[in-house]
Amino acid sequence: MDSFIPPALRRQRNQRRLTLEAVSGATGMSPQHLSEIESGKRDPRLSSIERIAEAMGLSVMLVPDHMAPEIRRYIATQGRVYTTHGLPRTSGPDHDT
Repeated sequence: MDSFIPPALRRQRNQRRLTLEAVSGATGMSPQHLSEIESGKRDPRLSSIERIAEAMGLSVMLVPDHMAPEIRRYIATQGRVYTTHGLPRTSGPDHDT
């Protein structure tokens, strides 16, 4: 499977210092099954990804393709979005009236 989801799940689990056994207990999936998902050897169902995410305190969000680059940029900058001039821009309503 060629997806960013398996390594993201492993990275999030490791950042939370959760073992495969701990996530296994919360999801009802075997540690071996979870390991195969994280390594990309098994193509999980969306419902499995949701269960794993929930067990780690994460949410799964589906977004339209055209919005994905902007959302990834927003996440990568931790909410600090910059204009082409390099000045911070807020995500609130425009106050230039």
